[in-house]
Amino acid sequence: MKRMKYILLLTLSAAALLLGNAGCQKEMDSELDDRAGDMRSIYELLARAYEHLKSSFYVPVETGPAAGFTASGYMMAAYCDEAQEVTQSSAVYDWYRGSVSAASMPLWWNNENSGTERWSGLFNCIFSCNEALKYLEDPTLETDYEDTQRNQMIAQAYALRAYCYLQLIKRWGGVPIIREALERDHDYSKDKRASFAQCVDFIIESCDKALAADDALQWSQRLLSYSNPELSRAAIWAVKSQAVLYAASPLWADDYAGTEKYTWARAAEITKQALDLSTGHGLALVGDATAFPDESSTGLAAYDKYFLAPYPGSGGWDTETLYQPTNYGSQKQSLVWQYAGMPIDDGQVSAGACPTQEMVDAYEVLNADGSESTPLLDLANPYNADGTPNISQKARDFGYVDCSDKMYLNRDPRFYSTIYYDGVKVKLENGEYGVETYVGGNCGLSLSPSSRRNTCTGYYLRKFSNAQSSTSGGNKDGYIRMYRLAELYLNFAEAAYRAYGNADQQAPATDVEETVTDDEDNETTSTVTYGVAMSARDAVNAVRARVGMPGVTDNGDAFWLRLCNERRVELAFEEHRFFDVRRWTKPDGDLSKTDKRVTGMRIELSDGQKVYSRFSFDRQSYTSKYLKYPISLDEVRKMLSLTGENWQNDGWN
Repeated sequence: MKRMKYILLLTLSAAALLLGNAGCQKEMDSELDDRAGDMRSIYELLARAYEHLKSSFYVPVETGPAAGFTASGYMMAAYCDEAQEVTQSSAVYDWYRGSVSAASMPLWWNNENSGTERWSGLFNCIFSCNEALKYLEDPTLETDYEDTQRNQMIAQAYALRAYCYLQLIKRWGGVPIIREALERDHDYSKDKRASFAQCVDFIIESCDKALAADDALQWSQRLLSYSNPELSRAAIWAVKSQAVLYAASPLWADDYAGTEKYTWARAAEITKQALDLSTGHGLALVGDATAFPDESSTGLAAYDKYFLAPYPGSGGWDTETLYQPTNYGSQKQSLVWQYAGMPIDDGQVSAGACPTQEMVDAYEVLNADGSESTPLLDLANPYNADGTPNISQKARDFGYVDCSDKMYLNRDPRFYSTIYYDGVKVKLENGEYGVETYVGGNCGLSLSPSSRRNTCTGYYLRKFSNAQSSTSGGNKDGYIRMYRLAELYLNFAEAAYRAYGNADQQAPATDVEETVTDDEDNETTSTVTYGVAMSARDAVNAVRARVGMPGVTDNGDAFWLRLCNERRVELAFEEHRFFDVRRWTKPDGDLSKTDKRVTGMRIELSDGQKVYSRFSFDRQSYTSKYLKYPISLDEVRKMLSLTGENWQNDGWN
């Protein structure tokens, strides 16, 4: 048996040159070490790979004028119709003006990772995984570690690789499929962009290898020895679920290049398996009966508490989280109170991504006793040509009056958990306040270019924000869940409805052949059933029931519109809406219905009375090219010279 030579990857420059960092071509820079049996380098490779497995929302930039969140320091919610960024000198406003290009694209960047460009960072993660697998799967490798530990690392390498491919294709579309570690003599001229469907095939293949590699892989998250939580079995299924859902969606459905096309039926089957196996192994939506009891959260609903607590929560109450990322070994905690907070928050720096009126309008209206609900707007035609809301008659019957103090009464409970609005009471660390978003109020609207601390839409973000956070009291804000069970319910609901054409056709429970070995090494194979038969309606209503919302009874197109709106509300500010509105659009379509104009609510005092009026922000970032990210010009030029093909996405130059 040969002794292992481990590679401590300082850079992967030949690979990164092709599919990552711009710069002069040079050979792969690696260091070999002859310390046999030492797995430390593999741990380091995977730990480095895990640095890229993190959400890009609620990520603070610690220094510089762009202090705030994520891409160039700002939340992804501000790049879609969920929010309007308050800082007018930011790169987000270049996006709004339509002045971004393939030479300068703010959403390329991941500031938390020391300015690493997202494309190269994800590919470097893939290279690290492949390099680790090269040694981990070598049958002649001699190591002091047990097979169980090696299998654990093999599973995580495959899972990480699948995750990174999903993040790449949902942004750029099909990319080259790299199965093995790249050698120094790799012929880059033969690399081709695979189709979206081919990449999804590879994602599923990698996920299945991860699931098969480690029999001890848990359904819930646990910490690995290199200070990162593993991608749990449920999280790996969540990657599969999201990948097939995207592959069947209009933007990507026809991009299959001869491989098997991802139909909605195929997506429904896989997403149902993901949901059944997760719930069958003890995962469940967090409800009022299960949410953690904590003195600081008294009076809050389960939906509020869920986003304010670290995983797994005291007493193991959190049965919903499939994966929660970390920040260099600590749990990923947001800083909403500081970088997307209110001026009355002690230590607030910026109002950040301010929720739009469109986001507010998405929350349904309830009747007086809460037994019925209705969309606020006619979802088939929510806004008139002049931008005024097309309010449903049923919402009016339930007491909704636009541009009045009755706007915020009897709304979906998730509205009160997600958004701060005029008149709401809040108990901060330094006292109790009424939030005043009227012009001149303690949190008053301001459209001044120099204003950063006051809302530009009339609203502030509440989700993830703990009212007790402050400079003196410390950050008590909530924790980011990258994957959670509610998404699986909604993924299945969408795929099932699109596959079956109705909301009530039942998909069967999932049968799995399982082999059990007894103490005497005798094996017994039997069929085990997980989950229950379920329809698209069942799945949507399960998510709504958790917050006390009445079930959806609509059929046909009306059900589909309610389902889409349910995703918008349940997953608000969790980095889904940006991608949803794109994947629901055909390649020759645009985003004019969602991203061309967003609005806010101005409240002014006149003779002691509040006068409400809607106002708008126009954006230019809605044309078809904005459906996909551009590839950087350096990458395009390099690949054109190496392969003779132009890899750039349509519309970018």
